[in-house]
Amino acid sequence: MTTAPTPTVPAALRGRRRATFAALLGLGLGQAAAAVAWSQVVGSTVDGLAATAGAATSVVTAGGLLIGLALVAAALVGGERVLAEKLGQSWVNEIRIVLFEHVARTPVREHRRSTGATTLRFVGDLTALRRWASLGLAKLAVGVPLVMGCLVALTLISPLVAAATGGVVALGMLATGLVTPMLRRTNRTARSRRGRVAAHVTEHVGNRLVMQAFGRTGAERRRVRTRGRHLGRAMVHRAQAIGAVRGIGEATTLLATTAALVAGTLGGISPGDAAAAIAVVGIMVTPLRDLSRVTEYRAAAVVGTEKILQVLGRPTRSDPGPDAPPLPAGPGRVRLDGVRLDGLFGPLHAEAEPGSVVALVGPNGAGKSTLLSVLAGLTPPDGGTVQLDGADVHAAREGSVRTAIGIVGPDVPLLRGTIADNVRYGDPAADGRRLHETVLASGLDELLRTLPAGLQTPVGEGGAGLSTGQRQRVALARALLPGPRVLLLDEADAHLDANAAAATDRAIASFAGTVIVVIHRPERVACVDVVWELAGGRLRVLPAGAMVQPRP
Repeated sequence: MTTAPTPTVPAALRGRRRATFAALLGLGLGQAAAAVAWSQVVGSTVDGLAATAGAATSVVTAGGLLIGLALVAAALVGGERVLAEKLGQSWVNEIRIVLFEHVARTPVREHRRSTGATTLRFVGDLTALRRWASLGLAKLAVGVPLVMGCLVALTLISPLVAAATGGVVALGMLATGLVTPMLRRTNRTARSRRGRVAAHVTEHVGNRLVMQAFGRTGAERRRVRTRGRHLGRAMVHRAQAIGAVRGIGEATTLLATTAALVAGTLGGISPGDAAAAIAVVGIMVTPLRDLSRVTEYRAAAVVGTEKILQVLGRPTRSDPGPDAPPLPAGPGRVRLDGVRLDGLFGPLHAEAEPGSVVALVGPNGAGKSTLLSVLAGLTPPDGGTVQLDGADVHAAREGSVRTAIGIVGPDVPLLRGTIADNVRYGDPAADGRRLHETVLASGLDELLRTLPAGLQTPVGEGGAGLSTGQRQRVALARALLPGPRVLLLDEADAHLDANAAAATDRAIASFAGTVIVVIHRPERVACVDVVWELAGGRLRVLPAGAMVQPRP
């Protein structure tokens, strides 16, 4: 199977995001300049108040300057928040699209992750990456220049005060670095436990009818309680690591203030310089606390990236690309030329004449549903080709394949919404006339007459709220709306009442193109033209009259 190159997580700082990061650096430098100016104004004001002459003028002037600097700082902080969010959202949206495109191209037989685990990657892991960008990288861009600016201001006041404060800050950063491995380890464990809980709730508790039907409510309650306890312990351990990091950050800010005061006292600085130093240290408190949490965001992002890379490492269907040729027009001749799937079947050779009805039969597990997926261009074969009117389905432009081949089956369920939403899903641009014709061709009109809301009848996830036969008619209408020349029906006679089966038979009989249908009941074979029997990895082509009883 040919696969596309394995994608990677896009870099956080590329394209326009570099300009956003540069703007954040500019805001950090601006805040640093404001801090230096603030310290100078505070120092000169205190020294001016100590003088007997011109004290009033000095206070008014200094007050005006301080108000102006406060407004500038407020504007810079506000701009920082907006730019930080833009940085995070831009990055995460790009990752989300890469992740979606990869999952969308993953063959069904390769995609074994639960719905809960997939949801966690699209929500939880991406949230961790967004926080790293908007609260981690952004704070580095702003906080580092600001802290450096504050140290410059302290140096102008007193080199001794600057050295003492800077030494405390350096020790705090070193201590934070020592805690980082524990932070990553606890994040990884907590993420794993959270994934198990999400998967279990989605796949088991979410399917409460199965749980109730087999009397498993008590057992599932115990499993939820057990997994919840494991998650709770993991989250507590993670909180301990985060608490250690935040505690180091808080201690760093307090010790930095103390070091500045002690160094100022020992250095014998003036009251004005002392006031300026206190003001600068006060400005440093917020960025130091922010920087101490950068490690926390980074650790969560590393774990999230690992999980996303696991998804991106799965094989995908080869994408012919927008330059691939469309399928040529034709009557719907289907040909299997040496098609094989390693470990399942092949090579298979068969041909379905245009307008014929082919019954695909065989024992359970023979690969009938998988063969339909190969015929539909959804699962690439490991060898051979599927040809529709002389063109390779898997090498043609995807849009033309989806228009030419309609598929109905349990692996292609209905979606949450309304009946109209589901029918139109295959071709949202279809006009009212085509929709009406499709409703009639699929037998859906009979169903709609029994539903007060008609096409606007709500449909739950997977078709919940509709019976099996009703789901079949809606799914059949969805497949017919684009006007395909080949119709693939999986499990077309399974669990259908007489009315639903009759409606399906009428739809098959009235369909102008080629039909390949997986069936189990021998009496249904009388309406087909040819039988393909798939068993033991081989395909036998039989006339309809020579139908062999399908193996159980």
